[in-house]
Amino acid sequence: MLFLRYYLWITPHILLGIVLIVSLARRLHKHLPIFVAFVVFELFQFLVLFIASRFVTSSSIGVYLWFLTAGVMINGLLRLGIVYELAQSLILSRTALEGTLRPIFSWTLAAMLLIAAVTSGSLRDVGREHLLNGFQSLDFSSNLIFAGMLLILFLFSRALRVSWRDHATGVALGFGVSACLNLAAAALRSGLGKSAFVAVDITQMAAFHVCVVVWLIYLLLPDRSRAFVGRGLGKSDIQFWDQELQRMTGQ
Repeated sequence: MLFLRYYLWITPHILLGIVLIVSLARRLHKHLPIFVAFVVFELFQFLVLFIASRFVTSSSIGVYLWFLTAGVMINGLLRLGIVYELAQSLILSRTALEGTLRPIFSWTLAAMLLIAAVTSGSLRDVGREHLLNGFQSLDFSSNLIFAGMLLILFLFSRALRVSWRDHATGVALGFGVSACLNLAAAALRSGLGKSAFVAVDITQMAAFHVCVVVWLIYLLLPDRSRAFVGRGLGKSDIQFWDQELQRMTGQ
């Protein structure tokens, strides 16, 4: 079990390093800068926590836990930014209701951040547990949105002209699959309590592993998003070309 936990902690971050290299080579930072920043931070956090875990003692465990809490906070904020970034790229920019949906979506994310801040406790009594609980609720909310975004992409991919070979779609797919597994882990933790801690921890790490593998596969595939540029042929266009074809053939 210990080997499995170390594998699920180390291997995804090795693959994430490859994801970062390929992302920079594909110039993904031009289109999804918050996602690339998230990848950089995840690698930095892993290195800090891994090195700290080698030297942690019973007297310094508090410092390690504060590193972990700070990482959860920054991770939650970056994931919130990625939610907006992917929604803008894959959904909002592809619908005529963009002007109406954009402020609604922005206020929803702002409300989520406010709820996380309130849950974290009052300013005069902020402890590590309060902060961790608040930003874990933010993480849970972002998982719900990622799972919902994945459902929208599946149901309305044709209407939104979403290419399943698009790099942004691959990023959303990875987050969506990971979010579904994390929500299942949250349900397991809620039902079984502390007795399910190890199972929940392994499930969450495995979810991130699957997520990184999905990203890597999509980034290594050629981007076919340009095949979906434009609005497509409308009914009037088809009728026009049909009339022109009949005229040219003399019918």
